Amino acid sequence: MDKRTILHILFLLFLSAALLYLTKSWLMSLGILMLLLLIDSFLLQYDNKRRREWEERKRQEMEQEMESKESESQQE
Repeated sequence: MDKRTILHILFLLFLSAALLYLTKSWLMSLGILMLLLLIDSFLLQYDNKRRREWEERKRQEMEQEMESKESESQQE
């Protein structure tokens, strides 16, 4: 596991302990933590989608640039 994953797990453990302390109810803490994990997974999916789209756009720009350079070199 990388450092970011370990920090994420430690943060979730701290958050669950804090929720348990504040609510004094195991079930309420579990419900809130499940909602937070659901939101976290949706944000991760959104971020991955944006990153893939950005990488695809960059790849297309590089391909177009390479094609234009090739066409320029063939004209000479």
